[in-house]
Amino acid sequence: MIIKKEDLVKRSQFILNIIQSHDGATMHGALTSKSDSMGGIFDRFINTISEDIFFNKMLINEINNYGKTISFIIDNYLYKPSKNGAGIAPDVFGIKINNNDIPFVKFNEKWIPVENMPQVEVKTFKAKDQMVSLRNQDYDGQTLVLLDLQLRIDYLVPLLDSSLFTPELLESLKMNDEAFIENDSKNRISKIKAVDFSETDIGNLELIAVTNASDFMSQATECGGRISVRRMKDIVERTKKTNIRKNLMLSSYANQSPRINSLYEFNNAWYQLTNIDSSRVKYVDFSCDGLEHIEILDYCNASITITANAEGCSFNKKPLEKGKQYMLHFDTLERTDNNGTEYFMQKQCASHLRSLKNELIKQIEQIIKSN
Repeated sequence: MIIKKEDLVKRSQFILNIIQSHDGATMHGALTSKSDSMGGIFDRFINTISEDIFFNKMLINEINNYGKTISFIIDNYLYKPSKNGAGIAPDVFGIKINNNDIPFVKFNEKWIPVENMPQVEVKTFKAKDQMVSLRNQDYDGQTLVLLDLQLRIDYLVPLLDSSLFTPELLESLKMNDEAFIENDSKNRISKIKAVDFSETDIGNLELIAVTNASDFMSQATECGGRISVRRMKDIVERTKKTNIRKNLMLSSYANQSPRINSLYEFNNAWYQLTNIDSSRVKYVDFSCDGLEHIEILDYCNASITITANAEGCSFNKKPLEKGKQYMLHFDTLERTDNNGTEYFMQKQCASHLRSLKNELIKQIEQIIKSN
């Protein structure tokens, strides 16, 4: 789903309220010690743009409205979410049916779910994120919507007043090349240009999965306090083939995952091979086709070189052509200072989660039908 300028403007109203309601020069994150000023706060909360777009522009098209006018009500209240304070509310507050608000949650000194109404938590991950993750904040049993958000690097440009960026302003910022540039044969110095306001599409939103929090936590890799997590960073074809051959097969270092039987987990032999202490670091599960045909040619702590000895092989949805060599790089998210439990999954593997999208649609349709 394409994200438009009007989506950005609508969510910016909410984010700017967060910023202007906060006292002080910076704002701390709810779950981390990170402290941000305006730019960082905006970048942190822009993820919430996905909630309205997914429910009111994507999912709504798959729902039988029984001839009624419907729209989803997204949380636009300002409060500090905490178990000991206002509580932690779901991201979807209710549904509007023929201009009547049907709440899924109500506030009585803290947020309380309405009986038999869906409780939906939305987790949005940026395109650059390699994993999806969840901390359990009383999410057990809640529907969990996982979304992938890709934004232009200059996604805030459509919010700026283009009339301020005049040709006269641009001219005043130009440098005197004759005074400062003696020689630039490699074109290392660029000249300032006019700001481009022509593009009003700011990004794209895609659904990763609709499941529930309990399923996610049972099917993802659990990392307790101070346990770091290791994931695949990228996989690229080698332009120059290696002649090294260790005669190792990937199938010797992976077992079927006990969490999702269509995925694999690295076994103890793999931890020993890559010199990773399994009491301090855990690998996330991976998806693979033709595991028994994938050969490990070479390895080190940070990467392995693999090749497919048959057609139809893949690793985390990356097709592996027979006979070609690929470098698979790993990276570790350090959690040595984090004493909380968190659940992780390689983003490419989230499609293997048990889907509850149809169940959510049926529940919403029943609410529409009875109201």
